[in-house]
Amino acid sequence: MPEAVRYAIYTRQSAADPGNVLSSCDVQFGMCQDFVRARAASGWTWIGERLDDVGHSGADMDRPGLQRLLQLVRQGKVEKVAVYRLDRLTRSMWDSLQLLDAFRKADVELLIVTAPELGSAATDRFLLNIMGAFAEFEREMIKSRLADARQRLKRQGRRIAGPPPYGYDAHPKTKQLVPNLKEAGRVEAIFQMAADGMLPRDIAAAINETGWRTRRYVAKSSGKEHGGNPWTPRHVLDVLANPVYIGYFRDGDDVRPGRHRPIVTRQLWDMARDRVEARRTSTGSRRQNPTYWPLRGKVVCTRCGRTMSTHGSHHRNFIYRYYRCRSHAGGRPPCKGSSISAFELEKGVAEMLAEPASSDSSPDLEAEDGQLLSRFRVAWGLLEFNTRLRLLPEVIQEVRFYEAESRLQLRLDMDAVRRITSGDGGEGEHDEGDDSAAC
Repeated sequence: MPEAVRYAIYTRQSAADPGNVLSSCDVQFGMCQDFVRARAASGWTWIGERLDDVGHSGADMDRPGLQRLLQLVRQGKVEKVAVYRLDRLTRSMWDSLQLLDAFRKADVELLIVTAPELGSAATDRFLLNIMGAFAEFEREMIKSRLADARQRLKRQGRRIAGPPPYGYDAHPKTKQLVPNLKEAGRVEAIFQMAADGMLPRDIAAAINETGWRTRRYVAKSSGKEHGGNPWTPRHVLDVLANPVYIGYFRDGDDVRPGRHRPIVTRQLWDMARDRVEARRTSTGSRRQNPTYWPLRGKVVCTRCGRTMSTHGSHHRNFIYRYYRCRSHAGGRPPCKGSSISAFELEKGVAEMLAEPASSDSSPDLEAEDGQLLSRFRVAWGLLEFNTRLRLLPEVIQEVRFYEAESRLQLRLDMDAVRRITSGDGGEGEHDEGDDSAAC
């Protein structure tokens, strides 16, 4: 009478799909079952327990199905383990070695549907190790491609991932943000109430009385429903601090421009933020870490000709910086000039200095100064971004931003240009006199 052989089938899929009745794990299990039955001699029996890991990565072994399989192997309750592909078992070379060693010590044979020729001989184990190495290499390549894709989306001003914020939906094809007309009107109303001086708790109470609720959504990984709750003051503050509503995305401790349509105007955003910040008490940590403004005192309003002031808005660990026109400077009538994102303006100025100048971009320059600027642009282009920001106060005398034309006009300190071009790194003495150039 042949000896009884018990076999287990292990399956794994990286992401759960609640709407799909026939999941990837079901497909793998069926193919493994057919594979074993075609090879099985009499006496082979399935252990009768599904070992599935749904929504788990193969990057580590912290998976309930895999841990249960190892438990059965160590207890001597399994003689053979069937998987559809080796990368379903693991994508890590180190984990592959550990698993194969555990199988070897327990005298358990690994059956791979896509590689049926591999057995338990030394050469086969060598090939399995090579396959494990390729599985790990593939995982690292996927991570690298995803990182490249995220950087490309950032450069294009596009959304990367995550659930859409309240007031927006994700476009079914592009996955980029499009305003949800019903919720967008509510977001604008929240900003207007804040701009009118209402406290976050009063705003939350008012919108709850109208029957508004937070966004309801279903998590893809678990299928559980979240949200749909009454508004709290924290919810209101999160909305008022989210730059997505004026066309920006959070990016670490800073923001980056997006390509989606803003829901509120910059003027309404500033009014609401000013009201919120006016009620905040300053902290010692902020006084110890002053905000850096490389273009302070150098940005000129193109509508009234006055120097624009700096303005910072704090929320948690984020600082939103702007250059804004002084509304009553010089005793003249208030200016209706717009505010400019400090990060975008500073980045635009730093990048403009590295761009090759066209033949008519600096018509007032002498030939010698034109050649100097050409050499300076080359030297400037070799500097790190942080170094450029550090040197901006020395190089720039004046900045004008023409919003309607999306055009910058700069006036440079030619003494600083000479020092940087000659490699003095911005150190040295200024010559007397007005030595500047426009570009």
